[in-house]
Amino acid sequence: MDFLERLRAYLENVARTPEGQPRAQVDVAAHRRHVLAVIDQLSTDPEHARKLTSKWQQPWFASLIEKLAESIEGDILAPDASRAEIAATIDIALSRLIGVSSTTGSLARDAMLDRVAQNAAYGAEVEGEFGDFAARPPRYAFEIRAVRKRGERVMLTPLGATLLDLPGSDAVRWLLAVESAQSLGPNDDWRVHPELARELLQAPERHFYVMNDPEEPTFPYSRSSVHRLSALGLVRYSDLKYEEPEYDWGYKVQEPARPLLEEIAERRATPFAVLADALLRDEASLALDRALPDPGLAAHESAAAANALQARMVVHEIRNALVPAEVALARLVRDAGEAAEVSKQRARVEAGIRRALRFVDEMMKVASLGAEPPAPFDVVSSLREVVAGMTDELNGHLRFAPPAEGIVLVGPRARFALAVRNLLSNAGRAVAGRDGTVEMTIAPAEDAVTVHIDDNGPGVPEEQRRAIFAPGVALVSGGSGQGLALVRQVIEDEMGGAAVCSQSPLGGARFTITVPVKKSRTP
Repeated sequence: MDFLERLRAYLENVARTPEGQPRAQVDVAAHRRHVLAVIDQLSTDPEHARKLTSKWQQPWFASLIEKLAESIEGDILAPDASRAEIAATIDIALSRLIGVSSTTGSLARDAMLDRVAQNAAYGAEVEGEFGDFAARPPRYAFEIRAVRKRGERVMLTPLGATLLDLPGSDAVRWLLAVESAQSLGPNDDWRVHPELARELLQAPERHFYVMNDPEEPTFPYSRSSVHRLSALGLVRYSDLKYEEPEYDWGYKVQEPARPLLEEIAERRATPFAVLADALLRDEASLALDRALPDPGLAAHESAAAANALQARMVVHEIRNALVPAEVALARLVRDAGEAAEVSKQRARVEAGIRRALRFVDEMMKVASLGAEPPAPFDVVSSLREVVAGMTDELNGHLRFAPPAEGIVLVGPRARFALAVRNLLSNAGRAVAGRDGTVEMTIAPAEDAVTVHIDDNGPGVPEEQRRAIFAPGVALVSGGSGQGLALVRQVIEDEMGGAAVCSQSPLGGARFTITVPVKKSRTP
């Protein structure tokens, strides 16, 4: 299993416990005493005992114990194993590494334990040489803020959740964006720095040999970061160690890594870089108690801020592309003259540009509400507020007689209100320019709340009543096709209800949204 797979496995394990995964608790000193007792049992030669003791007293011993605890808890023992069971299995693994016969009572489990212990010992020794680098997913995840620690538990952050949503090369690109956004300098062992990325691009292959010669060239950047890039498949790292202080090492940048390193070296404002920056600022606010005290609420607001930033960036880029196109169109028409066919095509193109701009503006508005946390809210008061804000738009067409008593749902209040507003806007447009009527009614039941929005407009053909909820499908010419898509997303995906279109008793269209009272939920 490579580094990225092990990191994913660790984060997925954390994600399975939304309330936070208990942090591994190990008594390093107790296991060190066990090793000394095993050495006493094994060796009668003082010199042999001294060498064994020296080997097992290295600084990487604590890392070895942590690695064993992490692997044993998931691979050897059940996830709910007690601390005593974990500690006893660690001692068995240590005994077997030293060469003393010890068993778990199962040949298959012993074989698996040997493999786990050998991998842990190798990883701990490597870390002892190169620093506590990314071979340890839990420590690396914490250092790049993919997880946060809350008391005795570890919780997944939006940065870690984003990684789990991304495939192969995009996951690597995301890690580099997160690392570079918080790098402490060229010698940061945990996070790649733009200067290191530039060095690797300028000198994609280097080799170092040092033998007590101060004239030999040195590498002024973190070797641990180069080693980690190798673990991610971006660099081929080679190392041939001689007796200290002589060593021989080198690297070669792999060709697929060049565009990724260029993004970091040039500090490009890529979508990943913008999102990483937003989420990191939110994590910093949480750590400094500047965010909301409720961790669940804070996590949702973090995602909302990042989504809003992404939306603004998309709007900016689309505008930058469309404005020159609009100018070029005007010049083309000027040069071609005001022929009827030219004017006709110009009108179509300009209408398309305006529609695209309306779409991105609406997308930004929706994104700013996209991660609203669930909370109890009164449906009746929410609908009253929507109606009050649409007095001019509906121009007296609306009939609404709300019930006297409130009705409580749990869900994203603002997005629910936006969904209803979209439905009322559609109804208002359907009756515009005529003696029209729009009517909204609430039908509460024991297990659900139903809201009907009727109009006496032209209605919706039966064959289109399902399709109009798909993104990009507009009821009227020039619409963005996102209003009803948002209705379905909020009502069905986020609140577990249903949104349908049918024939209205008034003669036009009826839009019905039904939300379960006991099953209301948000993602």
